[in-house]
Amino acid sequence: MKQTVAASPTAPAPAAAATSANSRTPADQLSFRTRRRGEAVIVSARGEADAFTLPLWRDKVRDAVEEAARADCAVIIDAGRLDFLSLRTLAALARDARQYRRNGTEICLVTTDLNIARLAAGDPRTADLPVRSTVVSALTAIHLHRRATHATNRPCPHHTPQITPDQRGTPHTRRAHYLAGETVPGHGGLPPTVTAAPLPGHR
Repeated sequence: MKQTVAASPTAPAPAAAATSANSRTPADQLSFRTRRRGEAVIVSARGEADAFTLPLWRDKVRDAVEEAARADCAVIIDAGRLDFLSLRTLAALARDARQYRRNGTEICLVTTDLNIARLAAGDPRTADLPVRSTVVSALTAIHLHRRATHATNRPCPHHTPQITPDQRGTPHTRRAHYLAGETVPGHGGLPPTVTAAPLPGHR
């Protein structure tokens, strides 16, 4: 619950506060950490991913893809610590993932938020974006996908979206947890405690 702070003689004037807000940059709102692990370049994002930070988001994804292409590996976008992920950003990631996939680099999104996985599954713009719940499960899926591709000498489609945590959450948590390999249920198959939660929206 937000608290209201009364104005004081030392409080900044409204014009000064507006100027300070307008001077914010996307990097003030969204930060990234990139590291290499196994067969993937992992980009961990913190903050809020919305329309304001979308150009920065896409730049970081592109940088990670370029690094992954040099090492012949995949890209994992770890959004587990984001405070907000807009549908517009999610759709942009799916669109970029399709483009980079044609050039040989796979992208997988990691999130523990079932709402995001449900959005990805139900929206045609994002239905082909691989979604996993942990970096470990994403790395496993990438390894199996690459092994199957090498064995058949032809691209093998991902079975997505899936969300695959290691253990189930309690009924009181807003973030549902699924067992490894368990596909997210489609329309009408979500628990009421999840469907009642607000979905990420446009910004």
